[in-house]
Amino acid sequence: MPHNRKRHLNSLLVETLKFSPIVGILGHRQVGKTTLASELASSYFTLDLKQTQTKLDNDPIGFLESNRGSPLVIDECQLSPDLFPALKEFVRKNKKPGQFLITGSVRFTSRKAIKESLTGRIINWELLPMDYCELRDMPLSNTVIRFIEAKNIELEVKKPNADIASEIKRYLTQGGLPGIFAVRNEALRFQKLESQLEALFDRDLRLILETSLSLRTIVSFASYLAAHQGVPLNLSEASRATRISIPTLRKLILAFEAIFLIRVYMTEGGQKAPIIYLEDQGEATHLGSNKRSELQQIEHYVYANLRTQWLYRPHLKITLTQYRTRGGALVPFVLRSPKGILGMIPSLEENPGPSAYGSGVSFLKANPGAKVLYLHLGKKDQIINKQERTLSVGSLVI
Repeated sequence: MPHNRKRHLNSLLVETLKFSPIVGILGHRQVGKTTLASELASSYFTLDLKQTQTKLDNDPIGFLESNRGSPLVIDECQLSPDLFPALKEFVRKNKKPGQFLITGSVRFTSRKAIKESLTGRIINWELLPMDYCELRDMPLSNTVIRFIEAKNIELEVKKPNADIASEIKRYLTQGGLPGIFAVRNEALRFQKLESQLEALFDRDLRLILETSLSLRTIVSFASYLAAHQGVPLNLSEASRATRISIPTLRKLILAFEAIFLIRVYMTEGGQKAPIIYLEDQGEATHLGSNKRSELQQIEHYVYANLRTQWLYRPHLKITLTQYRTRGGALVPFVLRSPKGILGMIPSLEENPGPSAYGSGVSFLKANPGAKVLYLHLGKKDQIINKQERTLSVGSLVI
């Protein structure tokens, strides 16, 4: 099929199945978990089928005993909490690696019974929406990692071979969800996204949050978050805009995280507040981010297409924050690891303007030894000094 792509996570799953009796693939609905798991399956069942779920719920241990596989794939397993105590007992008696590959569109840690059953018995991986490299059948890039770990900014990088401005517009419109990104017909893509959101909010969300809020009200808050990505979250303002109480908004944020709709990060540098990005930027556009400024377009694309480089390499212990001071300095992306610190500042110009450059200077003053990349849509690659460099976004994603 035209939307099938080799996923970066595939090789990591193959290796993990050699060591853990249970391996989990978690992620946003329709991100490709089922396809990926099916490719590795010895036997496959989905709890989306009511008859399968009923059979498992009636006799969980019997179901596992009669459907042994290496691995046995159980899809959307969060729909059957009774499965997890059975898995716990099964692997207690048989610790052989690679027995079960389970998928979920809800974080297991958000459901207490599941969390308690699987502690110490499972290795989980999160599958992210496809990035630039996956969409073009290219290996996972390590360019950002190299910049973080380098002693200075003077690294050789690849030259972009695509019109990055056009790529950004396409990606923000179509996103990285298999089955949606390849749909060129706008009316059909609209309907697929509408169905997707309905499943997220009327099915997945209500598994972990008891709420009387209507679908329309929940969507209104999701739309608010989509329109305020990368901006410190003001709950009072959000409450006024959506007419949802602040305590309920806090619960919704936790639930949105649990169903992989959003990711929450923190700011540093003097202005302390959470910032939020949506998991899929095509979904964000559908919800209301289609009025992004050009600078926001670059920022949201950078976020979506660079995070695979460190999230699929958790051993590097890289964390993401945002540097923001009360004086107005802003570095949207700060990556910290034991081996280095890298700030990334999107810029509309190939030469950073006073605002971008001033933010970089402020960040470097607060973080001696760090490095800064000013990211633009052109082709210019200029080393300013040993800590600062201008670079095309296109060079960083490949």
